Amino acid sequence: MNQSTRAYYLDWIRIGVILLLVPFHSALTFGGHGDTFIRYPQQSVPTFDIGLWFLSTWIMPVLFVVSGIASYYALQHRTPDEYMRERRAKLLVPLIAGTLLVISFMSYLRALFIGSFHGNFLEFYPVFFSKGPYPRGNFSWGQLWFLAYLYVFTLILKPLFVRTIREGAGSRLAAASSILEKGLWIYLIVIPSMFTETLLRPFFPGLQNLFWDWANFTLYLVLVFYGFVFAMNDRILDNIERIRMFSLLLGTFLFVLVASLKLSGIEGAIFRVYPAYNTVMVFAWVFTVLGYAKRFLNRQARFYKYLNNASFPFYIFHFLPITVAAYFIARSDLNMWLRWLIVVAFSYPSTFALYEIVRRIPVLRFLFGVKPGQARIIQL
Repeated sequence: MNQSTRAYYLDWIRIGVILLLVPFHSALTFGGHGDTFIRYPQQSVPTFDIGLWFLSTWIMPVLFVVSGIASYYALQHRTPDEYMRERRAKLLVPLIAGTLLVISFMSYLRALFIGSFHGNFLEFYPVFFSKGPYPRGNFSWGQLWFLAYLYVFTLILKPLFVRTIREGAGSRLAAASSILEKGLWIYLIVIPSMFTETLLRPFFPGLQNLFWDWANFTLYLVLVFYGFVFAMNDRILDNIERIRMFSLLLGTFLFVLVASLKLSGIEGAIFRVYPAYNTVMVFAWVFTVLGYAKRFLNRQARFYKYLNNASFPFYIFHFLPITVAAYFIARSDLNMWLRWLIVVAFSYPSTFALYEIVRRIPVLRFLFGVKPGQARIIQL
């Protein structure tokens, strides 16, 4: 990819995905899909569950692919040591600070909500560390699991990335990836993940604790790697743009089919091979998002610079106002949809307000990975 051309569509993907996390995580309180700090599903609501299921199919995989693309760009203008220093400042420090200062309070509200603790936050803080990890205990890194995984992936993949960049167009990886430039051949990269998902997913259904989550770990690691490969060769991304309609139709067909069967209570052959089936669906939607974003979002727009700079701290803080609002409103007698809308409406401005506070205080900027000035193409 021409380094003089800014890939705005990658920024817009990241911005859009992170903004979608507010309605997604807000819905977890009231839906039967996924888990959250404050959960109060009074009844199964198919609309909520199907919506949550759809978003969970592609929302984090897309972020991991974009993160792999970011690694390629970062290593173009940084030495390996500079790259690792930037990764520690951008991922490790916010992970630790966010867990200690943000997630601990969310865990406190959860303990109050379920009745496992009674007292103030200062009394709870030692309990946050002493009762074991979530869900049995209180300790959690919440939504910041993404930072932990991405930092570990950086450690694992950095030697390969650095060597590939040094070898340039003559590298084995660059030569092998050339087939991905040609039409639907790019779907060949789905096959290894179909096997690993089939093997691992039944035993590791998906609690992101890093140490006992091998299905997610393997899939997300591969997605970061593929993102790097896509960035190496702009013809691959051009191909993803060309096949975007096929990917959209494939992803829609696969999701509608399995959702219809699930709503009908039919546990048929698809569910016996669901890990492999779901893997194809994940990649179809990843290619759809990349392809349509590249085609239609590769430009600046109003609020671009602000949202681009705010997106990373927004990711760190967005779950805090969601948890606060859900704590006070989850058990109310209001209509469930209205409760969800109230949580969403409260959380967006509250999260941006937190960002405005943090970006004005140097020590908080350091702790939460907020850089003053203009952001680069991709920061995750």
